[in-house]
Amino acid sequence: MSWRPCGCLTVLAMGTLTAVLAQGDDVQAYIKALKSADVDVRRQAAVALEKLGPDAKSAVPALQAALRDPDQFVRRFAARALGAIGPAAAPAVNDLVQMLRAENREEAEAAVSALTKIGKPAVKPLAKFLQSSNDPQMVIQVAKALGGMGPDAAAAVPALIEKLKNPPKVPAKAPTELSRPTILAAIVEALGNIGPAARDAVPVIKNLLADKLLAKNKEFRAVATTAIKKISK
Repeated sequence: MSWRPCGCLTVLAMGTLTAVLAQGDDVQAYIKALKSADVDVRRQAAVALEKLGPDAKSAVPALQAALRDPDQFVRRFAARALGAIGPAAAPAVNDLVQMLRAENREEAEAAVSALTKIGKPAVKPLAKFLQSSNDPQMVIQVAKALGGMGPDAAAAVPALIEKLKNPPKVPAKAPTELSRPTILAAIVEALGNIGPAARDAVPVIKNLLADKLLAKNKEFRAVATTAIKKISK
């Protein structure tokens, strides 16, 4: 399900936003619009704040509140706006981590993306989430997010190693993108991207390479070999 800015309601929403903007500062106007009774106005305000990026840092508290909006699109757009703001959105990290458990997959993915962009302040909360999650898809997404931060995610190494030893269980006929080798490859790749700080993971990765089934998986073998090289530099 997706939402696009079209239709008469959106025209009305834009008209309302235009009237609010006439009052002065854009960010403050959008903050006010996030509290509108009109859901389309709230959606448009969140999208507008995303476009402003770091310039919208004063909107972080309002966007945190918007993560609990009754409308799923407002919640998702608010997460995207926080990601666009970047490290200055660090106060919203815990709220975004809570959003990782959303039933709506698009909301959870928006939260992962935002946390990745916020960067280092999100590492420990993401690591804690990783330790407790048994959702294969979210384990993959969070591992990729941590790997995307590179050496800044060093604090997550113990959690990544633990998840490498105890990955979430998947059905025997799980799709390839959620299979055990794919999950393990995502975690191993993240450790490789973190680099030398992940040296404690090398013995665990080597043990996995000795697994007969994993050794036959070309993708996993390639990822694991590359990760060991990166960590051992």
